[in-house]
Amino acid sequence: MSGIVAVFSKNSNKYLKSTNRMLNMIKHRGNGKRNVYNFKKAILGKNQLLEESAFKLNSQGPVAIADEAMTNENGFSSEEVILNGYAGKGDDFVNDLSGPFAFIISDGKKLFAARDPLGLKPLYYTKINDTIIFASEIKALMEHGEKIQVFPPGYYYSSEKGFVKYYNPSINQFKKVSTNKAAAEIKERIVEAVDKSCERDNNPGVFLSGGLDSSVIATACRDACEKLDTFSVGVEGSSDLLKAKKVAKYIGSKHNECIYGLDEMLKVLPEVIYHLESFDMYLVRSAVVNYLLTRSAKSSGKNLIFCGEGADEIFAGYQYLKKLNTEEVNDELEKLIFSSHANGFQRVDRMLTAFSMEASLPFADIDVAEYALKLPVKMKIYNGESGQKIEKWILRKAFEDDLPEDIVWRKKQKFFDGAGSGNLLERYTEEKITDEEFYHEREIQKGLTLRSKEELFYYKIFKDFFPNTSALETVGFTETI
Repeated sequence: MSGIVAVFSKNSNKYLKSTNRMLNMIKHRGNGKRNVYNFKKAILGKNQLLEESAFKLNSQGPVAIADEAMTNENGFSSEEVILNGYAGKGDDFVNDLSGPFAFIISDGKKLFAARDPLGLKPLYYTKINDTIIFASEIKALMEHGEKIQVFPPGYYYSSEKGFVKYYNPSINQFKKVSTNKAAAEIKERIVEAVDKSCERDNNPGVFLSGGLDSSVIATACRDACEKLDTFSVGVEGSSDLLKAKKVAKYIGSKHNECIYGLDEMLKVLPEVIYHLESFDMYLVRSAVVNYLLTRSAKSSGKNLIFCGEGADEIFAGYQYLKKLNTEEVNDELEKLIFSSHANGFQRVDRMLTAFSMEASLPFADIDVAEYALKLPVKMKIYNGESGQKIEKWILRKAFEDDLPEDIVWRKKQKFFDGAGSGNLLERYTEEKITDEEFYHEREIQKGLTLRSKEELFYYKIFKDFFPNTSALETVGFTETI
């Protein structure tokens, strides 16, 4: 977890002071020193973690800065591996990388930048005439951004070629695979993804809601880590608190609870929206809960947190998918997973980095995601003997011997609903925004109409922090799922 910025310009010197200002805007992405490299045509800057250092190939050679949690066949892949890979294979080396990453390389004559296939690590850019500026978050670009844009996942940028799509997945459905084979393969890949993260930090925490997804990750962590802390959040008496406590006892973790109410949610709401960089009403609701949970985990001294984000997108966890035919489900799942960089993955990243913490999302490991997307829809949405369709069926089968039965077969709830906060913000904003106010202010620009008073309430806060109109174009919107 690091905050990175870069400028590529014919006269980079005039951007040196603003580079430091940009790094100040994202200083939460890091908790140690800062490195800034100034070339004739490029400036690269990074907020470091205490144990990190940017890597230069030699005294005259290029510099790499990265926000990454990558692995390769030799284990953890640092900026040294990035730079040596680039020196050895050129642009195509990016296909050899595995794990979340956003990085930039420059020798002052040319620049190369790339982002991981699912966009687990954020990156944005803006162009001003012949200058291009990159940053981990949009807040760092606000002083420059005539038009702030999302650096697309699965692409690299070369100052010689422009943007190039390097990740072109071939996700063809398996024609034949047994239930036992699929379940075993899923479990093995998830456990391997957990193991890779535990190699970086063997004292992690798990955000545990007591739902299927987070419980699967928690039980996978139990054997991979020397000791395990779990964290749950909710209003007093919420279902998540009760279920999470049961799972924690079952797997033997040290369990921590964060209990909150509306007053505390409202108190942190502006800071949540500032870090989230979104006003999507569903995303903000969950982000508030995420923020409170992360704050609780930070006070326990954790640096790495495992989260269950991504399972619904690859294993068909959303209820509306049950109404679609097979081809439509496959298309929708691909759309969901490859757009999550602006939704759920963004929420997890921003709420964790707000406290200088790192997130690990094993379900979004590319080996897990690609395999799951190839499985037949009937394994994900299983039509049982009762005729009732069961979402994420094959994931449940993969871990049915590792968790209590009522957890394995627990019906999905949205994060904010399970935590008991789903209606608190909605009811509050209904009273704060009048019907007339919503009618006159809901269309914030042509073709973009807010869906509720709640969303208008969030938008007003967002606009105070991000008045640049182009910031709106970076916001992703979740459907009612």
